[in-house]
Amino acid sequence: MNIALKAGLWYAYGRDARQDIQSRTTFQAVIAGERVSTTRFLSWPGHRRWAALKPGDLVRLYADRDMKGNSLVVEIESSRDINLATCSEELIQLWSRCEGWSVSKGRGLGKALGPALWLRHKLVHVDPQTAPAQASLF
Repeated sequence: MNIALKAGLWYAYGRDARQDIQSRTTFQAVIAGERVSTTRFLSWPGHRRWAALKPGDLVRLYADRDMKGNSLVVEIESSRDINLATCSEELIQLWSRCEGWSVSKGRGLGKALGPALWLRHKLVHVDPQTAPAQASLF
């Protein structure tokens, strides 16, 4: 498998999840099919790595900050610029459905962090050691 990028995806939704999200973390939500995108803000370190991705590129996402534990692989389907603070209601609703975060969380992130790159992806592989451990968390 030719991995173009490795990154962590370990955020806990807490009270900022959409009401229909059952997963506790963004990583778990990808496995459960509740999350099909990721947003990377221009103000974050490493943004250029994400901007260089093209449709078809594979990204390995880890459930921990150290990127040594459970992981999965997604395939990038598309990317676009987005400003969550100022985008249309229709677009923020779509973003919320794809990310699992509430609309209010999205607007708040946009106000605090500014413009972002929004990447749609599909799950293509869950590492064998990840599946049993993560399944018990749902």
